[in-house]
Amino acid sequence: MHLVCYITSFVGNTTMETAKKGTLDTLDLQALIDAIPFYVMLVDEKHEILMTNRAIQRDLGLNPQQVIGGFCPKVVHGLDEPYPGCPLEEALEKGHDVEREFFNAETQRWVSSAIYSTGRKNHEGRQIFIHFILDISERKRAEEELRKNHDIQSVINDILRLSLEDIAIEELLQQILGLIFSIPQLSIESKGSIFLVENEEGMLIMKSQSGLSKQIQKECARIPFGKCLCGQAAQTQETQFAERIDGRHEIQHGEMAPHGHYCVPISSPEKVLGVINLYLTEGHVFNKREEEFLTTIANSLAGIIKRKQIDQALKEREKELEQKTLNLEEMNSALKILLERREEDRKELEEKVLFNVKGLVVQYIERLRGSGLDKRQLGYLDVLESNLNSIISPFSRKMSSKYLNLTPVEVQVADLIRQGKTTKEIAVIFNLSTRTIEFHRQNIRKKLGLKEKKANLRTSLLALQ
Repeated sequence: MHLVCYITSFVGNTTMETAKKGTLDTLDLQALIDAIPFYVMLVDEKHEILMTNRAIQRDLGLNPQQVIGGFCPKVVHGLDEPYPGCPLEEALEKGHDVEREFFNAETQRWVSSAIYSTGRKNHEGRQIFIHFILDISERKRAEEELRKNHDIQSVINDILRLSLEDIAIEELLQQILGLIFSIPQLSIESKGSIFLVENEEGMLIMKSQSGLSKQIQKECARIPFGKCLCGQAAQTQETQFAERIDGRHEIQHGEMAPHGHYCVPISSPEKVLGVINLYLTEGHVFNKREEEFLTTIANSLAGIIKRKQIDQALKEREKELEQKTLNLEEMNSALKILLERREEDRKELEEKVLFNVKGLVVQYIERLRGSGLDKRQLGYLDVLESNLNSIISPFSRKMSSKYLNLTPVEVQVADLIRQGKTTKEIAVIFNLSTRTIEFHRQNIRKKLGLKEKKANLRTSLLALQ
């Protein structure tokens, strides 16, 4: 804008009359615009060229002096009327300066076309404008490169962000496909799939897809290395490009629409992890930049897949250990119950043996001892009693006081009570009075802790068996 103001000041001090006379001011203005590397013109509101610099000869092959007084659209564009979107027309219509960028399809270059009013008029009363035309193709290419790099980095950032979420690998791959399709610079269709190598070496398994027919999903569910484009990408670990269906495209069917492919291997230093398969419009021209971008995506995906697989293996191992721990806990609980039951059974057995020996055997030994045996028989009886005591002594040490504090007579009475005998019947058996048997009954209740309770003695004795 400083340059515009400076040139405008020259125009303000230089009328077109003095310009025709070649005064110093005009010569200085010509020298100024000739020094500008892009071409500059002074035009009036009727598109008549009043002055131009030498750059117009370099860029358009026109002699600057020969175009003076010419109709700008005719001289520059070969048109008899203003060029569509001409900034001068817009400036006249809206009453302000105009800057526009245009893409020239013929030259495949971008230009910046700008019109600035000088605020001055020529001798015919027409407004005078400064017209700058600058080739901005290099800047546009740099901007396009920056946009592509930004899009690539944005997609990679989104992929890395997704990889941190606790989602299944199939869902992650599906979202990554969508991110790839969303990039405007990639001239690909919204169709494709991602394959992974799982437990079966040399076999690609389709894990996610978008836009594929049921038939393709079925036929391409499993692809061996080396088969079709995807299998070749996995086998060679190199991107396979096809602008149309060719001999490498082994999996085909009658209703398949014409298309091309980018098949990009997902590789780690150790092995191939999978393949990204993208569909292209038939006739698509190979683009090195596209391949580099897709390779960058594949390399990022390789690290994510390895980490996801490790995480999955760890989770499965954790589940396995949790199940084993649970099984061990259940086994320990079962063993504990069995041991407790065994201990209860042992105690019960010991108590029954001791109770039965004291109640059912000892009384008869005592009776035999008083039945007039000779010395030899009494000796045998002593040995029998001694051995019997040796057998039950381990039990006796472990028995509860409920049994150990009963006298032999009380044990006998308790056994008869347990069998359902009445006090009168027991008195007859022992040839004792019923009062004596009642005395023994009360002692038994006392020793069993039943004296102050209404519990039935026989029921309590039966429970102790």
